[in-house]
Amino acid sequence: MARLIVFDTSDFVSFPIGGQLTSVGNFLTFLCESLPEERTKDILLVGVTKDKDRVGEWGSVEKAGRKLAFLPVASVETDLAHTAHSLRAAYVKGLLHYGRKLHLQRIDCCYVQTPEAVMAIRVLCPPTKVVLFSHGSYANMARGFRFYKHNPLVKTGFVQYLKQVLRYADFIFVLDQKSFDDYLPYTDRLEKVTNSVVLPEGYESWTPHAFAGRLLFAGRLSNDKGLAGIIRAMTELPDCHLSIVGDGEERGTFEQMVRKLSLTDRVEFTGAVTPERVQEIMQQSDILLMNSDFEGVPMVILEALANGLPVISTPVGGIPETVAFGKDAEKSDGSAASIAAGVRMIQGSYETYAKAAHEHAASYSYRVVGKEIYETLKRYWV
Repeated sequence: MARLIVFDTSDFVSFPIGGQLTSVGNFLTFLCESLPEERTKDILLVGVTKDKDRVGEWGSVEKAGRKLAFLPVASVETDLAHTAHSLRAAYVKGLLHYGRKLHLQRIDCCYVQTPEAVMAIRVLCPPTKVVLFSHGSYANMARGFRFYKHNPLVKTGFVQYLKQVLRYADFIFVLDQKSFDDYLPYTDRLEKVTNSVVLPEGYESWTPHAFAGRLLFAGRLSNDKGLAGIIRAMTELPDCHLSIVGDGEERGTFEQMVRKLSLTDRVEFTGAVTPERVQEIMQQSDILLMNSDFEGVPMVILEALANGLPVISTPVGGIPETVAFGKDAEKSDGSAASIAAGVRMIQGSYETYAKAAHEHAASYSYRVVGKEIYETLKRYWV
């Protein structure tokens, strides 16, 4: 029987906190709820671990009451603000070293969430099937480098490698039209899907609360997320409070900016928190603020919609295909002024925006999206 082997730089439970982990986890939950137990025994997870002693040792991850076999091939540093080594490089190295334990076969389907894995997979078993899930356009990946970003040879080589990945993948799921268009010169084996969300408990009986000026940013604290513009917008919103949820290499810079602008009484840094705590903070917030330079379909937006939070965002990546600007969201050009104007626009008709956000979320239920992805994936996972 063919196996579905899922590759990601994740522990599939809690690291890293963010959209990609949630997206993969939702799909695995769908499979475990929908497929016979005999079939889910053919699902293997290849990721990373927080425990160095577990690297290269088989374990398991539980989803929907079922245990999935899990092989961590690298250890992670969980302090995202002070990570000293490239996790991408460590993952590839570990996969080459421990990948023999997978005993990859031609009939297997490798479901790849992180493109660095493809090279190692092809080394381990050249004819095995490779299906990619592209969480954002690979055209942007070099821009997001933390390590080697000043090494033009590494960056150029990585871009060329990604083009080969696109050419030789058996199939690719993409989240947005920009990624679809970026990939077409290399392959036509593409399908546009979306990320999914688990609708929160009480979704059916939800009612909007009154606007109280509680704004939320949730994501990695890096320059490409545009957090500086959001913080500056707070100087124009004296009656609002901003919660900044997440961690990253630029946290110190943003904390210094908050102090310089005398905003410490209205801007709170929570650091990295559990997904459960993110949900609690969302339920206590009024508007989600996004200001990224590039994105796919951010999970945080889907989670915000499910909790009835309108969104203010730059129209990048798959975001214009995910929200309805003017109904459940407002558009920002990245500037503090446009963010503040969006807050005031939503504040003026808050109940209408919140209801539209809540209703829109139903189309992103993990059961709806998971079925769509599985119907295509099972052509390769025979």
